[in-house]
Amino acid sequence: MTRVLWCASFVAMLAVAGVGARSMTPAGAEGSQMLGDAASSREELAQWLLDALEKKDLQTLRRLRVTESEYKDVILPGSVEVGQALRNYPPDVADYAWKTLNTKSLYYERYLLAQVGGKHFEFKDMTFAKGVADYATYRAHRQLRLAVLEDGSPGELATGSIAEVGGRYKFISYIRD
Repeated sequence: MTRVLWCASFVAMLAVAGVGARSMTPAGAEGSQMLGDAASSREELAQWLLDALEKKDLQTLRRLRVTESEYKDVILPGSVEVGQALRNYPPDVADYAWKTLNTKSLYYERYLLAQVGGKHFEFKDMTFAKGVADYATYRAHRQLRLAVLEDGSPGELATGSIAEVGGRYKFISYIRD
C-alpha cells in the first residue's frame, strides 16, 4: 500500500511539474524548436529576399525558407491552435505535405527570378494580406506584400508566408495563394 501511495504521489508530482508535457508558445517555441540561419526580424528577411532576387541567387532564396526538418518538426505538427496538442502525422503524410509545399515553392522561386530577378528594389514597407495568426509552435505572418521602389517608381512584390519561431524568421513558402 505504501508503495502504491508513493508511486501515485510521484506521478502527481510529475504532472504538476509538467514533466513530459509539451508546452510551446506561439512565437517562441522551446529551445529545441528553432529556425536555423533565420533572420532576426521580418524586415531583415524581406531585405535578404530583395538582395537574393537582385543577385538572381537561387541558393539564397532556398536558404530563406524553412528546411524539411524545420517544416516537419515545427511547422506541420504545430499548425494547431495555441494550447492544443501538437499533431503527430505518419511519416508518409508528413513527407507528402513537405514534398507538395517544397515543389510549389521551388517553381515559385524560379518564377520570381524570371519576373523580377536582377532588378534592384528599395524596401519601403510590408503588410500581410491574410494577417498574422498564432499557432502552437509558431506565429504565421501570412501572404507578404512588400511595398518597394524600383527606379523611383512604387511597386509591390507579393509572395508567401513567414514563420516566426523564437524571435527568428523564415519563409514557410513563397506561394502566394
